Amino acid sequence: MQSDLFRRSPRAPAVLRVALAVAGALVVAACDQETMLGGASATLDQAGATLSGRIPLEPLKEQPPAGRVTVQMLPFSGLPVTTADAIYRKFRVYAQDACIDLVHRLDEPALWRVQGQFVALGHSSSTTILYTYDVYDAAGRPVHRIVGQDMALGVDGDAWGAVDGAVQDRLAKRAVHDLQTWLNRNARRPSS
Repeated sequence: MQSDLFRRSPRAPAVLRVALAVAGALVVAACDQETMLGGASATLDQAGATLSGRIPLEPLKEQPPAGRVTVQMLPFSGLPVTTADAIYRKFRVYAQDACIDLVHRLDEPALWRVQGQFVALGHSSSTTILYTYDVYDAAGRPVHRIVGQDMALGVDGDAWGAVDGAVQDRLAKRAVHDLQTWLNRNARRPSS
């Protein structure tokens, strides 16, 4: 049975959607590759990184080629493999058009490594896709975060069912645009 608050308020569905979007954003921000809290080796820095959602990656075994700005997309998390693969394939096409030099193998060194996390929040009338792309340097330190969202039609059942080819295309195109903007801005910064 619904609470009195939701029965009396005509804005209840909107409030609920906002609450779900905020909850989803918090989930995306907290995404990590492994839980570091509570383990015997957890340090204060690791705990802080976990809480902020900014987990350092392992440093590369080899250094990336000098004088070449390369980007490696790490496997996406939080979404079905087929959807992740479709977004990545479209990302590769748009990245090539934008002259982003992608390395395609996980064991190949790159100057920048990008980890994408996704959350889909479904409702009968719409689906909200929240995403973050964390950019790491070759040493595995987080250096930049791209955050965004997209909308799709509502579906019954799994919210990822609303993420069709057009939505995948928009997600890939926007990721390339935002990454290219950051790369261009970063290239103009003086070296420290």
